Amino acid sequence: MSNLPTESIPSTFESRKSKILAELSIPDAEYSDLSPKGSVDEGIRDLIHDINALPGLVTTSSCAGRISVFLEGRKKEQNTTDERQRQYAPSGGKGAGKWLYVSHDRVEEKATMHEQFGMVAGNGKLNNHGKAPRMVRFHYDPMILHIMTATLQHAQPVLAAASSSGFRESGLQSLRCLDGDENGPSPIIAVRSAGLSLESIIGYCEESEEDDGEEIIRSLVTEEYLQMLVSISNERFAINTERKTRFRTNLLELCSSAPAGAPKGKGKLRPLGWEDPGKRRERMRAEGLMRKNQKKEDGYCNQEQAPEESLLLLTNN
Repeated sequence: MSNLPTESIPSTFESRKSKILAELSIPDAEYSDLSPKGSVDEGIRDLIHDINALPGLVTTSSCAGRISVFLEGRKKEQNTTDERQRQYAPSGGKGAGKWLYVSHDRVEEKATMHEQFGMVAGNGKLNNHGKAPRMVRFHYDPMILHIMTATLQHAQPVLAAASSSGFRESGLQSLRCLDGDENGPSPIIAVRSAGLSLESIIGYCEESEEDDGEEIIRSLVTEEYLQMLVSISNERFAINTERKTRFRTNLLELCSSAPAGAPKGKGKLRPLGWEDPGKRRERMRAEGLMRKNQKKEDGYCNQEQAPEESLLLLTNN
């Protein structure tokens, strides 16, 4: 049961949380979001459920981790007053280009990687008739999770759990929550780890000389290279799962150890392994007495084992 303070939760946060939870309760067949998959990943649903059950916390977006192959979008028309010319098309995101392949789980090698990624083998050279090529990028992205918190006090255990679980690039998404207005933006924590990320250019979009001609997704690497990228990504999926499990355990433990309704400044959340100073003194005293008694016993045993030495010592005295 959570001991996070409930008295300090603003009504504006409760309203925002209720709206988010209502959207998440929509059946999968009807639910849709801005991600390539269009719904919450199966591998992160239990974690999201546990977080949303805690007072003062609610998830706003998430990705359990994924392998993806992305084709960049077309280059925008150049301004005639701009003399700079791009050699390559700009890197695309959700708003440009298209996804050739997305998997939120390990990739099984049921066919060649070229076939799974919708690519045609090439000779390792660009052939784009002088046009800026649109590159094909292979990505492995670990879990990323955005959690809205009612107050900065509610954000503390989220940041502590993320850092201790390996998500070391986690932090506040915006500093606007520091303006002191309780009806303003709620703090949003991004739980993430860039260390597991992997990116590689693996191909390009070969276009014909005609603007409306056929496009071919041509590979720049070998089949063995693609298999290596997939193998590395599958291993990182396992590490990502371990970190996600640790984050859940640490977060629930920190939230349950937070003092309920504690006054401001006195209810700081304690890190994992924290020990009360009084109990620590008692423990150290007990351990000291135990070591002292052990030394006495060891001295007695030594005397029992060498009586001639003790007799000699008494004679000399």
